[in-house]
Amino acid sequence: MSKLVAMLATLLLLISAPAAAKKTQPRRATRIAAEAIQPGSPFDCDTVRASTWFGSTRRCLEELCRGQNVTNAAIIGSDGRLRTNPCAHGFDDRR
Repeated sequence: MSKLVAMLATLLLLISAPAAAKKTQPRRATRIAAEAIQPGSPFDCDTVRASTWFGSTRRCLEELCRGQNVTNAAIIGSDGRLRTNPCAHGFDDRR
């Protein structure tokens, strides 16, 4: 009987010890300089950061508009509003 009580007490201590352990704090996220983040949207191409990253607004639009809708003059942005399509600048629809 004493072996059973000793085993249960040991088991209880092993189970309860991790619950009483001190909680750790997550590591603080490092701050990344805004210049190091590549613009992810063609709407950002007219900013200084995009011009610095790609060299010019035109090169930014060429890179970020590749494979996207370039024929519509207006598109719905991520905020749900109708916005001018930055990828359609200079597109000539006359045939």
